[in-house]
Amino acid sequence: METKEAVQAANIEFYKAIEAAMIERMEALWSHSEEVRCVHPGWDLLIGWGRVRESWERIFESDQRMRIHPSAVRVSTVEGFAWVTCIENITVFQDHSFDTVQAAATNLFIRHNDRWLLVHHHASPIPMIVPDTASDIIQ
Repeated sequence: METKEAVQAANIEFYKAIEAAMIERMEALWSHSEEVRCVHPGWDLLIGWGRVRESWERIFESDQRMRIHPSAVRVSTVEGFAWVTCIENITVFQDHSFDTVQAAATNLFIRHNDRWLLVHHHASPIPMIVPDTASDIIQ
């Protein structure tokens, strides 16, 4: 498998692990070092694998289920290092309702023992623009 294709496959597996809400799948995708970093939408920076793992456990233990699909994916690589930028299209389901949001994401990978492992995930919410339907006309 070509390098960019392998990184793309690792990135896809990351989003599948989120949807599956399985900590074991998520754990297999990350480096377990103290250099690991993660910023979930609306969260502070998490440093070190232990804190990042705890954050995924908290997310997976919630009652929320989500579908997440990356779009506008761009993969770049250089000598054992790769970065992926994308738009995360996220639908969160709760009880009998759902919300859809988007986040701009950057995922950084390092090559370790012929595998691409995440070392950094940063996702920031993209504000939704709601059309103004108000009018100055009094009826």
